[in-house]
Amino acid sequence: MLIHDGLILTMGDQPRVLPHHSIGVVDGLITFIRPAEEVNLEGWDEVMDGRGMAVMPGFINCHTHAAMSLMRGFADDLPLKEWLENFIWPSEAAFMNRKNVALGTRLALLEMIAAGTVMFADMYFFEDEVALACQQAGMRVLLGEGILDFKTPHFPNPDDAIAFALELASHYSNDPLIKVALAPHAVYTVSPSTLKKIAKLSADYHLPVHIHLAETRQEVEDCQKSFGVHPIDHLSNVGLLNDKLIAAHMVHVPSEYYSRLREAGVRIAHNHSANLKLASGFAPIPDYLKEKIITGLGTDGPASNNNLAIPIEWRHSSLVSKMMTGNPEAINAFEALYMATTGGARVLGVSDIIGSLEPGKAADIILISLNKPHLQPIYNIYSTLAYSMHPTDVDTVIINGRIVMRRRQMLTLDTEKILAEVNQVERQIAHYFHLNNSRNGKK
Repeated sequence: MLIHDGLILTMGDQPRVLPHHSIGVVDGLITFIRPAEEVNLEGWDEVMDGRGMAVMPGFINCHTHAAMSLMRGFADDLPLKEWLENFIWPSEAAFMNRKNVALGTRLALLEMIAAGTVMFADMYFFEDEVALACQQAGMRVLLGEGILDFKTPHFPNPDDAIAFALELASHYSNDPLIKVALAPHAVYTVSPSTLKKIAKLSADYHLPVHIHLAETRQEVEDCQKSFGVHPIDHLSNVGLLNDKLIAAHMVHVPSEYYSRLREAGVRIAHNHSANLKLASGFAPIPDYLKEKIITGLGTDGPASNNNLAIPIEWRHSSLVSKMMTGNPEAINAFEALYMATTGGARVLGVSDIIGSLEPGKAADIILISLNKPHLQPIYNIYSTLAYSMHPTDVDTVIINGRIVMRRRQMLTLDTEKILAEVNQVERQIAHYFHLNNSRNGKK
């Protein structure tokens, strides 16, 4: 495949824009990036026209619960504790079986691919179904079977969930698209003994650990009451504060922890929209970036966001950070896109494979249509994308050299079939919770 004559943003650690350049792809890998006039158009299986397109690495979603797309919007405008205990956990117990996790994941994949995402970190249940859905869609994923100290829709206890995660890690050890993490839910749902076991297994099997951490003020207060320390200290005490840790949210973190996080190599998945919607607080992302703590963007689940579009995340993150700090330079345009690409790849431990456009890396590439009124004129391409881009401006998505969406048409998933099945589950959930379904215009 040849992507010819585009405006290429290589990303990586330094801004690099290459107008009128072409990218050669062979066997799923980038083989060269050259000026368009130097490239022979003969001999390629496909020549993709890059004129009028920004060509850049695909986006990476560092934290989500994909199958919760089936619960999007049915229990909004509630505090986190009430939202979880009165709506989310009961609906999961009633509806999130193997079949519906498979369906909800495919719905999420449709949305993520359409917005330019090429990899995501999942934390949920029946993660073998998530793997199968991702293989069908051609999507990269870091699987994380949810580990809790009480019964989940998949397992009766945490030990069974841990054993299953290790089985997944073994089964997919050589898969080009699928990687596996250990995924304890949080310090308030997983006991210290279970966390210590996870820490040992993470070290023994070289697996990342994906956990919610310091998300709410109540979490911090409860941890201090239960264990006498901040959640970060608690993870340190159980052996998890290290370079394998992917910490989602990290909202309530005093500045005295910054150097410890950097030195330990902790990786942060920032979920700005969910933090806003659940009123969890303002994560000090400008400080994390200044301190060179590895940081990427996540959407959190579709039930608490309520979308899976990384371009919306970077815009919210940048603009609110400027307002909260009183500094218009906080999270500049390049930093916003960096977190969505190279930073996200570093968070998920795949920066040697994806996250920037370089010869030898996998061809995880998106084309963004620039010939639109809201994207013109272009004085600084990073600013144009950071502040003006809509998720639907993504034209084409390539993952591992495979075109999964072309000209806004999904090629690997049956959109109509998935949406028809989703509508059936929607009615079941609405009936269960005695909700007045507004599909037909009712309030």
